Parts: sequence; C-alpha cells; structure tokens
Amino acid sequence: MRFSVRSSFPATHRIRIDARGTLEPVHSHNWRVEAFLDAEEDHLAGTAAAATAFLARWVARYEGNCFNDVAPFDEVNPTAEEVARVLADELAGAVPGAAIIRVEVGEAAGFSAIYWRDATRTPPYINGC
Repeated sequence: MRFSVRSSFPATHRIRIDARGTLEPVHSHNWRVEAFLDAEEDHLAGTAAAATAFLARWVARYEGNCFNDVAPFDEVNPTAEEVARVLADELAGAVPGAAIIRVEVGEAAGFSAIYWRDATRTPPYINGC
C-alpha cells in the first residue's frame, strides 16, 4: 500500500554555482518535503509510524539552520534536487519494510524537485504516485 509523509520547515542555504566553489548569498526558504513509500498492508501502521518519526528527526537537523553547515550538505551542494536524493537515501536505510518510491522537495512556490529512488522504473502518473 502506498502512502506519504510530509513536513515543512524554515532553513537557509547557499548553492555552489560553479566548479570553483563560488557560493550564492545565503537565503532562506520554507522547505517542503514529502516522501512517497510503499509497504505491505499488514505492516502499514508500523511502517508509517517509523517513516513519520524518521522524517521528524531528519527535519529537526535542518530546521532553522543553514543546510551548508550540517552534514552531508557541508560537502554536498544543497540544491532541492540533492536534498531530495539525500532524504530518499537516508529514509531507505531507516525504515525497514518500506520501498521509497520518490521524494519531492520544494523550496519556492510552484517548484518541486522530484527524486525517483529507482531511476530504472517508469514513473506512474496515476493518482500522484
């Protein structure tokens, strides 16, 4: 059964804009994160609770902080695309019994980066999952 967990939080970042490591000025966003997962129906409640708890801990690391000052974004460029990839990878290791379908990260109104965990899979476009 498919389900999603979501959160939002304020945080700042500065994107590295070239190979020399030049940084944009620090700026803030109200970040929106949503992870779409798949779990066995008979384990849905426990899996959803584990995913919700993990996401709350993950958000707490960055909320009110600068992404660039918190690992792994002290080394990984903190674009919305990379934030989505990192969240998907960390979530996959933290929620046993769940398959991570995709993660969406928004940093500006009307824009979301979407990371599909299994890039070989053709994204289904029915019901937003």
